[in-house]
Amino acid sequence: MAYLALYRAWRPQRFSEVVGQEKTVTALRNAIKEGRLTHAYLFSGPRGTGKTSIAKIVAKALNCEQLEEGEPCNSCSSCMDINNGNFMDVIEIDAASNRGIDEIRDLREKVRVLPAQGKKKVYIIDEVHMLTTEAFNALLKTLEEPPDSVIFILATTEPQKIPDTIRSRCQSYSFRRLTGPEILNRLQQVADNDGIELDREAGRLIARRANGGLRDALSTLDQIYSYKGNIIGKEDVLDVLGLVDELYLARLMEKVLEQDTADIIAMLAAALGEGKEAQQLAREVSLYLRDLLLYTVLGDEADFIVVTESARPSLEQQKSRAERGQILQALRLMMDTADKLRFSEGNRFILEIAFLQMAEIFTRVEAKPRQVQAEVRSARPGGKSDKGDAREMLWNRLLAGVKEQKVPTHALLSQGKLLGARDDVLYIGYKKGYRFHKERMEEKPNRELVESVARDILKKDVQIEFIFLDDEQYNDIIVKKAIEYFGEDIVEIKD
Repeated sequence: MAYLALYRAWRPQRFSEVVGQEKTVTALRNAIKEGRLTHAYLFSGPRGTGKTSIAKIVAKALNCEQLEEGEPCNSCSSCMDINNGNFMDVIEIDAASNRGIDEIRDLREKVRVLPAQGKKKVYIIDEVHMLTTEAFNALLKTLEEPPDSVIFILATTEPQKIPDTIRSRCQSYSFRRLTGPEILNRLQQVADNDGIELDREAGRLIARRANGGLRDALSTLDQIYSYKGNIIGKEDVLDVLGLVDELYLARLMEKVLEQDTADIIAMLAAALGEGKEAQQLAREVSLYLRDLLLYTVLGDEADFIVVTESARPSLEQQKSRAERGQILQALRLMMDTADKLRFSEGNRFILEIAFLQMAEIFTRVEAKPRQVQAEVRSARPGGKSDKGDAREMLWNRLLAGVKEQKVPTHALLSQGKLLGARDDVLYIGYKKGYRFHKERMEEKPNRELVESVARDILKKDVQIEFIFLDDEQYNDIIVKKAIEYFGEDIVEIKD
């Protein structure tokens, strides 16, 4: 007999075998038992959480010849044919590849035909959100007046894309992500049954990385089992999935906080030399930063994705050395880098530059607002300073004022530099590598916050102009115009 993938071999065949989704399972089983099923259902939720599996169990229960307490028997001819995919009256449709109006019109014609083999016809339409608008309109006509012998089960991972006219004619059930312990228990059950020695830490790692999807977890276990055999440890999971362990991530973050450029480059080179993917490394660091951010906010109540007890001491030390705004800025940088690495050939170079930029983020520990203002006053006892000092003092006061009101905006603003002002316009420049920061600062809430702080400092209405700088060379057309206004050295800012 051909080998059956673990996620298929362990697909639940009865309601009692479903992992999680207790409320949905109970409601459907009671409706079947009491004969109160409606004509259309909408199952929505993340992939791998049981939508299609439960749809098939419903189809079996509706056609089962020996139904007991709402559960299909799995031994009658109808149940066995459905399990084997040979039942004529259970029709599965993949809306991703059958999304047009012609396919739905064909469905409407066939719906009128009475069941050929069982009691009820069940149409299971997977990824139903992929249907075109015309196809949805055609489906709507069938859902409005369906034959008594037909039940529709629509499944989707993106319920927000389902038209309200369709949603209102269905009974909706939301499927939740499974918890780590729920996935781990099923993994251990599968391993014990199939003679696999699954280390507890290895199982926890698979469960955490499954992101709430049992199918993904079983597929991962299957992949590692095929490669490593029936003895699976934590290192095997890391190796097959191309991951780095949390202690490596903790050490790497320590080097970032210390701005130890040589060791950062060396650690990245070592990981890449072992066959780790640059994009995966960026993702792993993003997850570690996410855990660090949540730990600074929630403490011991934080739900970690990559950090385990062995890395907790490092997390505790790093918590006191990094501000939330810095962590958030570094997290966005790493997420952007992971996205860039999908399409780039110079992966190592991009990764190295991103880590050096992240180290630079953590070098900036800004003074408290009152300290900055005191320094500004003491630096200007009786007259005005030179142009560079005036600009720097205004920039420090601007940063301090923004930080006092909104730390994330401060983190974005601090990546720029104040060039100067003319005609009540402040010019703030960003280097080309900080496009994300410039674009976020141009959003209305962030811009208005900076203008408000500048207005309080300068005692007059000002506007902010964000522009690009290219490696300190004023090549941008807008920058050249700014220089024409206030010169190469930038004009003095007057209070």
